[in-house]
Amino acid sequence: MKRFHRPTAAWTAFFVVLLTAIAGVSSAGAQVQPAVVLDGPSNAILDVDGDALAPDGTGGLLYRRQVEGVPHVFAVPFRNGKWGAPVEVDGEDPYGAGEPAIAAGEGGRLLVVWVQARNVSSRDVTEYALMSASLQPGAGGFGQPIMVDPNVGEPYTGDVSAVAPRLAMAPDGAAYVVYRAILDDCGLGDEANPARASCRQGTADKVVAVRVARFNYLTWSSLGEINRTPQIAMLDPTETNAPSIAIALGGNGVVAWQEPDVGGVARIWVRRLFGTVKGSVLQASPQTVEGHPVSSTTDAPVVSVGPFGNAEIAFRMLGAAGTAVPTSRLYVNSIFSEVDPHGSQLRGAELVPDSTGENLGPPSDAVDADGDYRLSWTAGGTVHVLEGTTRSMGSASVIGAASGVAPTAINPAGGGSSAWEAPPGSAPYVQVREDYGDGAFQAARLAGGVAGPVAGGALAGDGQGDALIGFTQGPVGDAEVLGAFAQAPPAPFVPSTPNGWQRKGSVAVSWEPSFDAVAGVTYAVYIDGRPRAKGLTGLSTSLRTSALGDGVHQVQVLATDDTGQQTMSGRNELKVDINPPIVKLTLADHRRGVRVSVRDSASGVAAHATWIAFGDGSHARGRTTVKHVYGQAGLYKLEIRIRDRAGNRATVHLRVRVA
Repeated sequence: MKRFHRPTAAWTAFFVVLLTAIAGVSSAGAQVQPAVVLDGPSNAILDVDGDALAPDGTGGLLYRRQVEGVPHVFAVPFRNGKWGAPVEVDGEDPYGAGEPAIAAGEGGRLLVVWVQARNVSSRDVTEYALMSASLQPGAGGFGQPIMVDPNVGEPYTGDVSAVAPRLAMAPDGAAYVVYRAILDDCGLGDEANPARASCRQGTADKVVAVRVARFNYLTWSSLGEINRTPQIAMLDPTETNAPSIAIALGGNGVVAWQEPDVGGVARIWVRRLFGTVKGSVLQASPQTVEGHPVSSTTDAPVVSVGPFGNAEIAFRMLGAAGTAVPTSRLYVNSIFSEVDPHGSQLRGAELVPDSTGENLGPPSDAVDADGDYRLSWTAGGTVHVLEGTTRSMGSASVIGAASGVAPTAINPAGGGSSAWEAPPGSAPYVQVREDYGDGAFQAARLAGGVAGPVAGGALAGDGQGDALIGFTQGPVGDAEVLGAFAQAPPAPFVPSTPNGWQRKGSVAVSWEPSFDAVAGVTYAVYIDGRPRAKGLTGLSTSLRTSALGDGVHQVQVLATDDTGQQTMSGRNELKVDINPPIVKLTLADHRRGVRVSVRDSASGVAAHATWIAFGDGSHARGRTTVKHVYGQAGLYKLEIRIRDRAGNRATVHLRVRVA
């Protein structure tokens, strides 16, 4: 079958407004790049299905478009801060793809899964499989599709409306996928379905299996069903009660999902995943609130994992009048791997401040290596963001106007980025806001060259403060796919200087690398606020002490990336003393004697090493100030041996005539 798509145009979208609000001058402001048209405008474009960004700044955007009337999956790789050309993912699929998801690993790795028809059963029901394909480092296209699960549709109806696969990939390419398979439609399918027994009459419940598989070295290993009782009917599976999964650097993961307890109340449950071994099932949502049983539904689980396994699980508890939870609210629960490496217990659900009210949207969260996290949500037509730590939940701030979903990403240096669609009644655009650790922020309104509604807003972070943004814009039949990038400045870093006082010669100033996942970084060394070396690409330089002068100097290193963004390091002291002490000789006692003073403005005089011969047979030792009176008038020769604490030494010869 012929594959065709319109050539793309990587030109800047015509409407971009950047607004910067300063709450304190930021020395390291991020850049929100203009939106770029990745495909279209075209009547074949369907929607943007997600994006992903690895810690090294490589990633991609996922979208679907029709090819000869059949929906297919395309990915646009992102490398070195630039978008590539769209690549078809499911090139061997003659039937069309649905519900795709994407994940990214370092080196340009991309992994995509999707739902695809594979056969027609003897009951004349279409059978569906969960498929996958990967783009490996250096490859020009996706490899041959691999089947993850041959049966994800309801066997008597073929229903695949809520498979909702979610992917998570570690930097080295190991990955997990969590997805749902409907075992029975509870009233829509054949009465002969053995799963029908657990269905409740008059409900929209369905019997659902939540499954996990692990991807490693181009192969999949099934972990099977991870929900507690897959034979018991769940609430009607929707986008907002879909499971969530995340993975740490070492390849272990955490999965969260919604499932009813023995009383039929929908709760949020969590498992740790150790390779292909499933951990214990833990209840993340609270059983009681203020001593009263929770009888309302909890949904919208989202889990994020730090590099070393710390996990934050956020979810929404729906309000119901006359219950313990009269209005909807958000909660957060945590796993701390350093305290509990086996994930056998949770910290306990905590109410998110300022998260109760009407029209409460689902949460989005992100966590960094220190366990700090960032949480965003919409409520009452406004966007809220909260930054918490392992020690404090923090407080929420309102950062915009919107409803629905407002995904977020975290910056380990503080702050992060969030994105959301413009509120109803506004001109169509996607709002992106980059918050900095010092309280300043930058906001951008992104839109394309085709007027019309925006949809499918997606945001993915790399854990370093960078984020990809993707969306579609345009009327039905003339839409375009757009991508944008919020680039964080170089990460904070620490300079290093030698300990103690430095004498004549050269001294080495070094620094940790200032990580920037996308752009190259150059360095400049500043001494007392003035540049002494520029354009450095290494992590150290030598400075001549003779050019610095005696004293305690303040050393800073400025990191600048390819886009001009800068991060200044903190200050380190550099102590320089290249000159020996100074001797001052004055007459005393009506010109019958002398006063000798030894001073050093840098490291100080080593008093014990001071020795003075006055020329008349008298000596003094171990003193920095001494007075000597001569017995008779005459011309005397003084010899003064001195040393400072840095080791600079000298011998001074002076003559004096006394009366």
